[in-house]
Amino acid sequence: MLELIIVVIVLAILSSYVFTRFSSSTSYRLDALAEQLVAAGQLTQQLAMNDSQRAFLLDIQNSQINILVDGATFSAANEFPITVDSSISLSPTGTISFDGLGRTAGATITIASGESLNVCFEASGLVHRC
Repeated sequence: MLELIIVVIVLAILSSYVFTRFSSSTSYRLDALAEQLVAAGQLTQQLAMNDSQRAFLLDIQNSQINILVDGATFSAANEFPITVDSSISLSPTGTISFDGLGRTAGATITIASGESLNVCFEASGLVHRC
């Protein structure tokens, strides 16, 4: 009888561990996309600060995140555009620009798929998860 109780306890512990690993795969995708958005924002900011003669924009759409240089896709980085999983939504969509000092108009991008994460673009130029 004692062995049966121990087996049931071990199975309960294992099943709860497996359940949490499978149920949180969405949170991993959200977390990864948030980090990619922060990195893309920081890269766009650095490019704008290094070359103030060109227009660098971070283009955020529901299906992709892209860096635009004078209206064209940034071709020096093979990572762009970043494809967004169809189960994840980004809002608001549009473009974010940086001036020669790295400043931008403040914005908060929400990444959602059941749960949600936010990425903030501060007017001072700071790009971070918030």
